[in-house]
Amino acid sequence: MALNKAMYRLLEGAVEKNFTDTQLKLSQVSAVIKKNKTIEVIIPTVNDPMLEDHLGNYYSILPPDLYWTINARVETVNDPLNCSTAPSLPTMIYSEYVAVLRFPDANPNPPFYQNVQVTSSTLGTLYTAPSPIIAGFNSKSSGYTVINDIREFFYPHQQVKAYWERYRDKYYRNSFIFVSTVNMGIVSITGTNLTTSQTANTKNDYTISNRGEIANLTSKTVNIRPVKISEPNLLYSALKENQFYATRLTEISADQTLDYFITYGDPSFIITRLYLDYIRKPKVISLPLNQTCELSETTHSKIVDLAAEILRLDTKDQGYQQTVQDTQLRTN
Repeated sequence: MALNKAMYRLLEGAVEKNFTDTQLKLSQVSAVIKKNKTIEVIIPTVNDPMLEDHLGNYYSILPPDLYWTINARVETVNDPLNCSTAPSLPTMIYSEYVAVLRFPDANPNPPFYQNVQVTSSTLGTLYTAPSPIIAGFNSKSSGYTVINDIREFFYPHQQVKAYWERYRDKYYRNSFIFVSTVNMGIVSITGTNLTTSQTANTKNDYTISNRGEIANLTSKTVNIRPVKISEPNLLYSALKENQFYATRLTEISADQTLDYFITYGDPSFIITRLYLDYIRKPKVISLPLNQTCELSETTHSKIVDLAAEILRLDTKDQGYQQTVQDTQLRTN
């Protein structure tokens, strides 16, 4: 636990300073960098709470494994013969199937959380706990190990995404939110002597541009444009109150929240796709799973030293201050 706290504390310190003049360099996290992640861009309609009046916004759902955005780009389509009006590109329905499942409480007697599986009535078995955690645990509190393993298993999954406790600005305590573009039917979390958690997924329809029709436009220019990410939650006010902040084809304005990546267009172009480069959440350091730290080996001594600081602080060890001083001497 302390090693994971230390790893994330080291990451947080680097992110706060954009990896400038920090103990951690971007090259040391190369194993957890995802490049060119393609994400659908949704066009909010009247009933969509993400619609921002008169601002021509689009939005994308951030991936569940995103830790920090390095940079972003969007695909734009405009008409070179009519600079003030975007091409008329058809739209299409983008269906999203969502199942919210509370993680089961531990069974009465050990082994706890044995043979945990996630299944779908249409897609079959989605997840089976690997060895050794399939055998269960002697402590009820070890459920977090299964939760983390399920989360990490679904990060690269091609059909189903698994969010934990939060999705689309809603909080679901102690629950998984399974999301897919295909019908999952009834989704279940089962295990030996566990009370099954089960629900039917719900379908929600959204609107996106039909990129397949771009080729049929008689006059168009398609480009990949960088976006300018503003300080969270401040861009909306700036766009509403000051015309000089208006988004332009050469400088796409964007805002990022906990759940969304919001981009702003204008009547002269369409935004059709989002590409992200980001640092994903590292896998937890886990002895039961024989899972070591994913960051560069050159960071491991720093993580161990920081973990020692955390442990000594938690236990109020009298030698804590001396450890801090020793660590500073070795890392500064």
